[in-house]
Amino acid sequence: MAHHSEIACLSKATIFKNLPLPLKKKLVTISSHQDFFPKGSFIRQPLDGKDGMIFLDSGHAKVYTLNTAGKETVLEVLNKGDSTGQENLFSTGNHENFIQATEDCLVCSMKRHDFQMMLKDSPDLALSLLNDFGERLITAEKNTVRRNSMNAKERVLDYLKDHGKKLGKTSFNLPLQKKDLANFLGLTPETLSRQLNALQASGQIIVKGQFISLN
Repeated sequence: MAHHSEIACLSKATIFKNLPLPLKKKLVTISSHQDFFPKGSFIRQPLDGKDGMIFLDSGHAKVYTLNTAGKETVLEVLNKGDSTGQENLFSTGNHENFIQATEDCLVCSMKRHDFQMMLKDSPDLALSLLNDFGERLITAEKNTVRRNSMNAKERVLDYLKDHGKKLGKTSFNLPLQKKDLANFLGLTPETLSRQLNALQASGQIIVKGQFISLN
Protein backbone atom coordinates (compact mmCIF):
# COMPACT_ATOMS: atom_id res chain seq x y z
CA MET A 1 0.00 0.00 0.00
CA ALA A 2 1.31 3.44 -0.91
CA HIS A 3 2.28 5.79 1.91
CA HIS A 4 -0.68 7.86 3.10
CA SER A 5 0.01 11.49 3.95
CA GLU A 6 -2.67 12.70 6.36
CA ILE A 7 -1.92 16.36 5.63
CA ALA A 8 -2.03 15.78 1.85
CA CYS A 9 -5.34 13.96 2.31
CA LEU A 10 -6.94 16.86 4.18
CA SER A 11 -5.48 19.32 1.70
CA LYS A 12 -7.51 17.77 -1.14
CA ALA A 13 -10.68 19.10 0.46
CA THR A 14 -11.42 22.55 -0.93
CA ILE A 15 -12.23 23.98 2.48
CA PHE A 16 -8.85 22.96 3.88
CA LYS A 17 -6.43 23.22 0.96
CA ASN A 18 -5.48 26.88 1.50
CA LEU A 19 -5.07 26.66 5.26
CA PRO A 20 -1.62 27.25 6.77
CA LEU A 21 0.35 24.13 7.61
CA PRO A 22 0.10 24.54 11.42
CA LEU A 23 -3.70 24.48 11.20
CA LYS A 24 -3.65 21.44 8.90
CA LYS A 25 -1.52 19.65 11.47
CA LYS A 26 -4.15 20.47 14.09
CA LEU A 27 -6.90 19.07 11.86
CA VAL A 28 -4.98 15.83 11.46
CA THR A 29 -5.32 15.29 15.20
CA ILE A 30 -9.14 15.23 14.93
CA SER A 31 -9.40 13.09 11.80
CA SER A 32 -9.31 9.34 11.16
CA HIS A 33 -7.67 7.85 8.08
CA GLN A 34 -7.99 4.97 5.62
CA ASP A 35 -10.98 3.05 6.93
CA PHE A 36 -11.77 0.28 4.43
CA PHE A 37 -15.19 -0.08 2.77
CA PRO A 38 -15.64 -2.92 0.23
CA LYS A 39 -17.50 -2.41 -3.04
CA GLY A 40 -21.25 -2.22 -2.48
CA SER A 41 -21.03 -1.32 1.22
CA PHE A 42 -22.48 1.85 2.76
CA ILE A 43 -20.01 4.48 3.91
CA ARG A 44 -22.89 6.56 5.27
CA GLN A 45 -26.66 6.09 5.37
CA PRO A 46 -29.59 7.86 7.02
CA LEU A 47 -29.93 7.48 10.79
CA ASP A 48 -26.68 5.52 11.16
CA GLY A 49 -25.53 7.84 13.94
CA LYS A 50 -22.51 9.05 11.97
CA ASP A 51 -21.85 12.69 11.15
CA GLY A 52 -19.13 14.92 9.81
CA MET A 53 -17.14 14.95 6.61
CA ILE A 54 -15.54 12.16 4.61
CA PHE A 55 -12.58 12.14 2.21
CA LEU A 56 -12.21 9.46 -0.45
CA ASP A 57 -8.58 8.36 -0.39
CA SER A 58 -9.11 5.68 -3.03
CA GLY A 59 -11.93 4.12 -5.03
CA HIS A 60 -15.26 5.55 -6.21
CA ALA A 61 -18.56 6.13 -4.43
CA LYS A 62 -21.99 7.54 -5.20
CA VAL A 63 -24.17 9.83 -3.11
CA TYR A 64 -27.88 9.26 -3.60
CA THR A 65 -31.35 9.62 -2.10
CA LEU A 66 -34.37 7.34 -2.17
CA ASN A 67 -37.90 8.67 -2.46
CA THR A 68 -40.88 7.06 -0.72
CA ALA A 69 -41.34 4.69 -3.66
CA GLY A 70 -37.72 3.55 -3.41
CA LYS A 71 -36.56 5.35 -6.57
CA GLU A 72 -32.88 6.24 -6.45
CA THR A 73 -31.57 9.67 -7.47
CA VAL A 74 -27.79 10.05 -7.75
CA LEU A 75 -26.74 13.45 -6.40
CA GLU A 76 -22.97 13.27 -6.59
CA VAL A 77 -20.15 11.06 -7.82
CA LEU A 78 -17.10 10.79 -5.57
CA ASN A 79 -13.69 9.98 -7.03
CA LYS A 80 -10.30 9.58 -5.37
CA GLY A 81 -9.42 12.84 -3.65
CA ASP A 82 -13.01 14.08 -3.38
CA SER A 83 -14.74 14.99 -0.14
CA THR A 84 -18.37 15.34 0.85
CA GLY A 85 -20.50 16.07 3.89
CA GLN A 86 -18.87 19.32 4.88
CA GLU A 87 -22.34 20.62 5.72
CA ASN A 88 -22.44 17.97 8.45
CA LEU A 89 -19.62 19.77 10.20
CA PHE A 90 -22.10 22.57 10.91
CA SER A 91 -25.52 20.93 11.13
CA THR A 92 -26.86 18.82 13.99
CA GLY A 93 -29.60 17.36 11.77
CA ASN A 94 -29.36 13.88 10.29
CA HIS A 95 -27.83 13.75 6.83
CA GLU A 96 -30.40 11.82 4.82
CA ASN A 97 -28.27 10.82 1.84
CA PHE A 98 -26.74 7.41 1.19
CA ILE A 99 -23.05 7.14 0.32
CA GLN A 100 -22.22 3.77 -1.22
CA ALA A 101 -18.87 2.44 -2.37
CA THR A 102 -19.00 1.59 -6.08
CA GLU A 103 -15.44 0.25 -5.82
CA ASP A 104 -13.39 -0.81 -2.80
CA CYS A 105 -12.70 2.44 -0.94
CA LEU A 106 -10.34 3.82 1.66
CA VAL A 107 -12.12 6.61 3.51
CA CYS A 108 -10.85 9.31 5.85
CA SER A 109 -13.23 11.29 8.04
CA MET A 110 -13.74 14.07 10.58
CA LYS A 111 -16.51 14.32 13.19
CA ARG A 112 -18.68 17.37 13.72
CA HIS A 113 -18.08 17.79 17.44
CA ASP A 114 -14.29 17.67 17.09
CA PHE A 115 -14.39 20.13 14.22
CA GLN A 116 -16.69 22.56 16.07
CA MET A 117 -14.32 22.68 19.01
CA MET A 118 -11.41 23.51 16.72
CA LEU A 119 -13.42 26.06 14.75
CA LYS A 120 -13.92 28.13 17.90
CA ASP A 121 -10.15 28.52 18.20
CA SER A 122 -9.39 29.07 14.49
CA PRO A 123 -10.89 32.17 12.82
CA ASP A 124 -8.75 31.57 9.71
CA LEU A 125 -10.69 28.35 9.18
CA ALA A 126 -14.00 30.25 9.21
CA LEU A 127 -12.76 32.59 6.46
CA SER A 128 -11.58 29.70 4.29
CA LEU A 129 -14.98 28.04 4.64
CA LEU A 130 -16.79 31.13 3.42
CA ASN A 131 -14.65 31.15 0.27
CA ASP A 132 -15.30 27.45 -0.30
CA PHE A 133 -19.06 27.89 -0.07
CA GLY A 134 -18.81 30.33 -2.96
CA GLU A 135 -16.98 27.73 -5.07
CA ARG A 136 -19.60 25.09 -4.27
CA LEU A 137 -22.37 27.42 -5.40
CA ILE A 138 -20.63 27.80 -8.75
CA THR A 139 -20.26 24.02 -9.09
CA ALA A 140 -23.92 23.43 -8.24
CA GLU A 141 -24.99 26.05 -10.74
CA LYS A 142 -22.86 24.45 -13.46
CA ASN A 143 -24.51 21.07 -12.91
CA THR A 144 -27.94 22.73 -13.06
CA VAL A 145 -27.01 24.41 -16.34
CA ARG A 146 -25.78 21.08 -17.73
CA ARG A 147 -29.09 19.39 -16.95
CA ASN A 148 -31.39 22.25 -17.91
CA SER A 149 -29.83 23.94 -20.93
CA MET A 150 -27.83 21.23 -22.72
CA ASN A 151 -29.22 18.51 -24.93
CA ALA A 152 -28.44 14.89 -24.12
CA LYS A 153 -25.29 14.64 -26.25
CA GLU A 154 -23.88 17.90 -24.88
CA ARG A 155 -24.52 16.77 -21.29
CA VAL A 156 -22.64 13.52 -21.83
CA LEU A 157 -19.67 15.11 -23.60
CA ASP A 158 -19.47 17.97 -21.08
CA TYR A 159 -19.42 15.49 -18.20
CA LEU A 160 -16.74 13.33 -19.83
CA LYS A 161 -14.54 16.35 -20.55
CA ASP A 162 -14.99 17.64 -17.00
CA HIS A 163 -14.14 14.26 -15.52
CA GLY A 164 -11.07 13.88 -17.73
CA LYS A 165 -9.90 17.38 -16.83
CA LYS A 166 -10.31 16.62 -13.14
CA LEU A 167 -8.25 13.43 -13.47
CA GLY A 168 -5.72 15.06 -15.78
CA LYS A 169 -6.28 12.26 -18.30
CA THR A 170 -7.90 11.79 -21.68
CA SER A 171 -8.54 8.08 -21.03
CA PHE A 172 -10.25 6.74 -17.92
CA ASN A 173 -12.78 4.32 -16.50
CA LEU A 174 -16.22 5.73 -15.75
CA PRO A 175 -16.56 6.16 -11.97
CA LEU A 176 -20.16 4.88 -12.04
CA GLN A 177 -22.11 2.14 -13.72
CA LYS A 178 -23.81 3.56 -16.79
CA LYS A 179 -27.29 3.40 -15.24
CA ASP A 180 -26.06 5.51 -12.30
CA LEU A 181 -24.29 7.96 -14.60
CA ALA A 182 -27.48 8.32 -16.64
CA ASN A 183 -29.38 9.08 -13.44
CA PHE A 184 -26.80 11.70 -12.45
CA LEU A 185 -27.08 13.41 -15.85
CA GLY A 186 -30.88 13.29 -15.86
CA LEU A 187 -31.04 10.80 -18.73
CA THR A 188 -32.45 7.32 -19.22
CA PRO A 189 -29.85 4.52 -19.55
CA GLU A 190 -31.01 3.99 -23.15
CA THR A 191 -30.44 7.65 -23.99
CA LEU A 192 -26.98 7.59 -22.44
CA SER A 193 -26.04 4.52 -24.49
CA ARG A 194 -27.31 6.16 -27.68
CA GLN A 195 -25.34 9.33 -27.01
CA LEU A 196 -22.13 7.45 -26.20
CA ASN A 197 -22.55 5.55 -29.48
CA ALA A 198 -23.22 8.80 -31.34
CA LEU A 199 -20.15 10.49 -29.85
CA GLN A 200 -18.05 7.48 -30.81
CA ALA A 201 -19.47 7.45 -34.35
CA SER A 202 -18.55 11.12 -34.73
CA GLY A 203 -14.98 10.39 -33.60
CA GLN A 204 -15.15 12.45 -30.40
CA ILE A 205 -14.68 9.52 -28.01
CA ILE A 206 -13.79 5.83 -27.98
CA VAL A 207 -15.92 3.58 -25.76
CA LYS A 208 -14.83 0.13 -24.55
CA GLY A 209 -17.25 -0.93 -21.83
CA GLN A 210 -16.57 1.37 -18.86
CA PHE A 211 -13.36 2.70 -20.46
CA ILE A 212 -13.54 6.07 -22.25
CA SER A 213 -10.95 7.81 -24.42
CA LEU A 214 -11.46 11.42 -25.43
CA ASN A 215 -10.22 12.39 -28.91
